[in-house]
Amino acid sequence: MVKNIIHNPVFRIFTPIFYGVTMYILILLIFDTIEQLSQNFFSFEVFLCVIITYLIFEFLRLYAIIVEKKCPANCSIGLRILIQGGGSIVIAFIITFSIITFYFTKLVGFSSFSDWLAVFNTIFILTSVLFNMIYFSFFYLNRINVTQLEQESILRQNAEIELNTYKNKINPEFLYDSLESLISLAKKNTEEADQFILKLSDVYRNILSNKKSQLTPISDELNISKTLIEIFNYKLNGNLNFEIDKSTEKIPYHIISGTMVVVIEDIVNRSVISGIQPIEIKGEIEENILKIYHPVQNKLVQIFSKKTELKHLKNAYLYYGKKSISIKEENNIRSYNIPVFELEN
Repeated sequence: MVKNIIHNPVFRIFTPIFYGVTMYILILLIFDTIEQLSQNFFSFEVFLCVIITYLIFEFLRLYAIIVEKKCPANCSIGLRILIQGGGSIVIAFIITFSIITFYFTKLVGFSSFSDWLAVFNTIFILTSVLFNMIYFSFFYLNRINVTQLEQESILRQNAEIELNTYKNKINPEFLYDSLESLISLAKKNTEEADQFILKLSDVYRNILSNKKSQLTPISDELNISKTLIEIFNYKLNGNLNFEIDKSTEKIPYHIISGTMVVVIEDIVNRSVISGIQPIEIKGEIEENILKIYHPVQNKLVQIFSKKTELKHLKNAYLYYGKKSISIKEENNIRSYNIPVFELEN
């Protein structure tokens, strides 16, 4: 929490000086003419106003500290204002009354000074009100800031939970489909089955290693995407293609580990892919966004779409910035817009 300005040493030292002088000028304007102002300005009374202001400010500051410590945490702001404001008026009145009475009776020797006393008390009681307005404006501002920081902390914690949930999830459907493909290959061509096992191990090695990392270079994600597509093509007869500009792989951007695995799986699970309707996935980077897009060829039933994984992934991206993954469909083209991050050394 930011410290209230009334506790600032600069405020405590210099504000009473400027404020006391200003109040003295105001009092002179009330009792004297403007012509007499220059003659009376450097009299002892100006120091008297500064001393009263300094004492009131310090006692009100100490009183605010006491109220802050004694007032319960669930104390309403209205009750706090009532207690502190009422006590401050009493303190300002006592200090002003005591000093002015002492000054006129003991130092000046006046017996009748009720008009002066009324003016001084009015001005410095209003001073206590102004002091509390400054205090509570910063008090309320700090409370708002603390609430916002707490909300941001909660959102960040939730995003971190989503990130960990996403990273710790292994897709069983993909494993079952891969094992079915492996069984078919083992009966047909053992060498090809060996290659399939190596590619499958690369994908799962990547998934398991990503549990310990958060961001990964785009080039690594694109490489594992190509391996993943090769695995899918054993079952899809090579009708799934992935084309991306080679310069994209050289750009030193990062994305969340495993993002492309979820995106590729979502495309495959949503789409009809066959020799009659092959799909070509394309990718490019536009304004710090990795855009992966393909023609829409929706299945009639999309029970295996990656909605849950994409939801976790969207929230995980909010852990790193204000932008998240968005999926759009325009002109029969579905695009996955993925924020990319440039890491500082």
